[in-house]
Amino acid sequence: MHLTQVLQPQLCIPLSQVARFLGIPESLICRMEHWLHVLFVHRADRGGQFLSYRKFNQWLAACALTIQACNDLHLLDWVGEVIKTEIQRYAYPEDVLSYWRQLWRQRHTQLRNAKNAVTQGTR
Repeated sequence: MHLTQVLQPQLCIPLSQVARFLGIPESLICRMEHWLHVLFVHRADRGGQFLSYRKFNQWLAACALTIQACNDLHLLDWVGEVIKTEIQRYAYPEDVLSYWRQLWRQRHTQLRNAKNAVTQGTR
């Protein structure tokens, strides 16, 4: 599974942000379509254009939220593997990678501690 399949349902990228990213007025955007791996933007001035979700802060935030939303260690490990595959294919700034790693470690510690507390409580 690709990270786009995990994160795409969470992404809401406003027209204003796409226009700002492209350096054009909003009025030049006829429509936007969320496709599985890319955002399709139909522009009045030059036709269709594909944009990677990875170009937007919502992608980075959705990745962070996905890590934080994991409710068990197996799911967190799986999300970690999906992200690891992602960062081998696409370049991300080191500060983003450090942030994701920090979130993953924090969530792992929380889930491990919660699991240990339940295990100790049942003895």
